[in-house]
Amino acid sequence: MDIKNKYTHYSADQLLNDFYFLESEQHPSPESIAFWETMQQKDKALAKEIKIARSFLHDIRHIPVSHLPQNEVETVWKNISRLNNIEKQRKKKILFINHSILVAASLALILCSAWYFQSQLSIMQEKTELEITAVKRPNATPTDNIQLVLSKKKQIDIDGKESQLQYDHQGKINVNSQTIIQETDDKEKTNIYNQLIVPAGKRSSITFTDGTCIWLSANSRIVYPVEFKQHKREIYIEGEAFLSVSHDPNRPFIVKTSQMDIQVLGTTFNVSAYENKQTQSVVLVSGKIKVKTSKNESKTLSPNNLLSYNEQEGIHIQSVDVQKYIAWKDGFYLFQTEKLKDIATKLSDYYGKKIMIDSPLKTITCSGKLDLKEDLDEVLQTLIRTVPARIEKSDGIIHIYVKH
Repeated sequence: MDIKNKYTHYSADQLLNDFYFLESEQHPSPESIAFWETMQQKDKALAKEIKIARSFLHDIRHIPVSHLPQNEVETVWKNISRLNNIEKQRKKKILFINHSILVAASLALILCSAWYFQSQLSIMQEKTELEITAVKRPNATPTDNIQLVLSKKKQIDIDGKESQLQYDHQGKINVNSQTIIQETDDKEKTNIYNQLIVPAGKRSSITFTDGTCIWLSANSRIVYPVEFKQHKREIYIEGEAFLSVSHDPNRPFIVKTSQMDIQVLGTTFNVSAYENKQTQSVVLVSGKIKVKTSKNESKTLSPNNLLSYNEQEGIHIQSVDVQKYIAWKDGFYLFQTEKLKDIATKLSDYYGKKIMIDSPLKTITCSGKLDLKEDLDEVLQTLIRTVPARIEKSDGIIHIYVKH
């Protein structure tokens, strides 16, 4: 089997059981570094699992082995011996691995998925809690409705183009004036996550008990704990969101995306982090935020700053008119001398419909405001009033041609 194909669909658990991965982490060579960088660039899902596995290895190095019960220490060393024996037979040589790495590998063998999702070891409970970035979309039948996915896998469909969710201090959720009670053990609230999933053509907002309000754009998802921790407030976002974060100096608010961590104390800003886009961005409206990228580059933003980032080109910061980037939360799309092809791309992303532009029209520039609360057909008709174009539909694709 081609070694590159071997790691397709690998999970963090499997990586922690893989001898080559562990050896690469402990004794990296130019070849192994290049191999794992290539794998991460080609497979974004694998890149996430590698990040989780590396985080665990980093944390486990700081857990003294003496804190483990004696019977588990003995089991660890039995597994270490078995790992080395297997490697002797396969490569006919002994590969020596750092003591802490072997402990990590053996713990993974002993506990498998259990150590990651619900560790029973008190010393490792904080270290092995499920990372918010690892929470996946539910395996459910696709729907055109906004979905609220509760921690007990309960899914609630929300009708309409817009929805408003609000949490109260008793744990109740008000969804469009209807109250939902989420039953959760108090001890688990900070380690269990809900999701709000917004499909194409719709928007939603969510207000937490601390007063923080988040608006989600179309094709977006937010993952958040049932209750924030005492020392931090952490969420994960895919897609686009506008945030008004309540000030709390003792509990920084952290927004995670697949490529960035954004830390704030109290501010308003917009984040765009679509999974199908290489570039992610943050626009600061007020306050101050610190952005840390997947390559550990850090930048602090001031109001009216736009930070764009992708892993190939790095960070780019510029001053912008923030209204252009946040008008969507009020249901509008503002554009100033934008090319028609770029406008079509944004409308395609928002409404989830493929739009093709005739070549002569692509570079025509337009300025104006579109009402995203309208259907796509109405929006496009408004758009082409000032453009010599006509619209046709075929096989679910919208074509915009030159009007003769």
